[in-house]
Amino acid sequence: MGLGTVDIVLLVLSLLASAAIGMYYGVKGRRSTPLEYLLGGRSMNPLPLAMSMMVGTVSAVTIMGNAGEMYAYGTQLWIMDAGIMLGLFIVAKIFIPILYPLKMVSLFQYVEDRFKSKRLRQATVLLQLLGGYMFIGFLLYPPSIALKAFIGLPISSNIIIIGVACTLYSAVGGVKAVVYTDVLQSLVMVAGVLAIVIQGSMAHGGLDNIIDVAYHKGRIELFNMSLDPYQRYSFWLCMILGFFFALGTYGVNQSQTQRCFSTGSVRESQWVLYYAAIGMVVLRGLINLSGLVMFAQYEHCDPLTATKVPLDSAFIAVIYVTQELTKIPGLAGLFVAAVYAAVLSSVSTQLNSMTALLWEDFLKNLTYFRNWSDVKVGGLQKVIVLATGVLGIVLGLAVSQMGRSFLRTVLAINGAIAGPLIGLFLVAVYLPWVGYKGASSGFMVSVILNVILAAGQVSMPKAPYLPLSRDGCPALNATTTNTTTTTITNTTLLTTTSTVTITLPSTITTSATTLASGVTATQTPGAWLFGMSDCLNSVWGSLLCVLVAIIVTTFTGPNTPEDVDEKLIAPKSWQFFQRSLNQQVNEFLDTKLLNKKKRPTTNGNNQPSVTDPLNNPNLTDETKENEV
Repeated sequence: MGLGTVDIVLLVLSLLASAAIGMYYGVKGRRSTPLEYLLGGRSMNPLPLAMSMMVGTVSAVTIMGNAGEMYAYGTQLWIMDAGIMLGLFIVAKIFIPILYPLKMVSLFQYVEDRFKSKRLRQATVLLQLLGGYMFIGFLLYPPSIALKAFIGLPISSNIIIIGVACTLYSAVGGVKAVVYTDVLQSLVMVAGVLAIVIQGSMAHGGLDNIIDVAYHKGRIELFNMSLDPYQRYSFWLCMILGFFFALGTYGVNQSQTQRCFSTGSVRESQWVLYYAAIGMVVLRGLINLSGLVMFAQYEHCDPLTATKVPLDSAFIAVIYVTQELTKIPGLAGLFVAAVYAAVLSSVSTQLNSMTALLWEDFLKNLTYFRNWSDVKVGGLQKVIVLATGVLGIVLGLAVSQMGRSFLRTVLAINGAIAGPLIGLFLVAVYLPWVGYKGASSGFMVSVILNVILAAGQVSMPKAPYLPLSRDGCPALNATTTNTTTTTITNTTLLTTTSTVTITLPSTITTSATTLASGVTATQTPGAWLFGMSDCLNSVWGSLLCVLVAIIVTTFTGPNTPEDVDEKLIAPKSWQFFQRSLNQQVNEFLDTKLLNKKKRPTTNGNNQPSVTDPLNNPNLTDETKENEV
């Protein structure tokens, strides 16, 4: 059963509303300055910026991927949200008070100011752009799969349609169009996910019954305190994942810091993060809960394991919505609109931020553009958005041919890119002794290691799902007139009691490589390194960057207070930095290790040294008068 008339109407209205907002701000700001186009003139309200920040990171990958993780692996990943909250607090209290007063457009101007190196700044920008383009590709792929199942359009057509839609309104309206469209889309996303939770709760006699089913089937797990780094999730792994995700996404990523820079003060920038934290707890919580709803529905007849190679867990959302939400007119359309909203908001955020980086970090200072008027620069920025959108569409088409588990791949790539950037900014903020040579060495080494690590992890066998049952499925040879036929890669599944046909792409079966034939992750070549949880990728990159920076600085020599601008350093670190290194070491040894206290300087008779020039017999009368 595909989308009905009411579903299609809701979907079309959602898309038209997004386009209308973009066109409105495009006409209203057709003569806006580059600062207004990229930052809204630094005068935007924190609440809509926070809503934009929320949906800019809760993408279609999150909606489909997190729900699938809850379904297949249990609720341990939910702890990631606690780590995100902690990371957001650190960004608000430490990073924003240092970064906002610099009045930057590009976040990476801070890198140049701190290390006095344009090359290092451009290297960090290139890494951010590489990650942004790849992210757009992964953002466009998941909703295209869903739309293929719902309306029958090929995946490539869906990618092109979605890419063109968000590219156009992002190019025309600038940051205000992106932000206020995100406000609308955040409401659509909440409504779409809430539709699953409410419908599922009603179908199963209440939310308490759904939780009860998940508990008795081993899906409720929040406090696995194991320290094993080779397991998929644990309490500590998820806390680390969430914490470093927040640092990498909201602290050292242009797409989100640009939201903070669009307000009028440090305090308002901090409130953007606080509001976004509240919204993410609610939205991500609903998404996670929807995964438990799906598990309760397929408790006795799982559709993922019906094929020889299990489907990727993210596709459970497509199957559920097609089979269950289509029974009530409008609900399926609401969910599809939510998926559309998620990808439009995330992609438009990336387009806007990458345009800011390309202009501020590469084009702005070229001789050819120096004398351009604001109107001409604004036109050029729109062209950059269009070109970026085209490239994103091409990458989306490439990703659709990979057939990998996109949530796992996105997390691995995000960790590989975020780790070195987090490490570099930690060095910049907290280690004023480290100069360009140490920072650049640490950054480059950590980038190389993290890229190798991410590539190896993506190729590793996927962890098997928690137990899924098919004991309650109708027999394949059953002859009834009211069975469901779900076509997945030429395999017929008999699942529920209404007729539904879903045709998913054949490539999705390759995304769920099993550990068959007795092969385990630890037996795979390179598993000692690549078999570690990808939750730790950002940690390794950050630590390696910091350690290499310190080691190189030891050999090349540290900065002095005259080499560094005080406003670029954390206040406590600057106070420590002002005293000489020898003095700091001696004070540490005396006060911390030897428990000594400072004593007044004494002469040979154990009497306090004379410091009063009038009572110093070694000075002449003339010297005494001068000293006084």
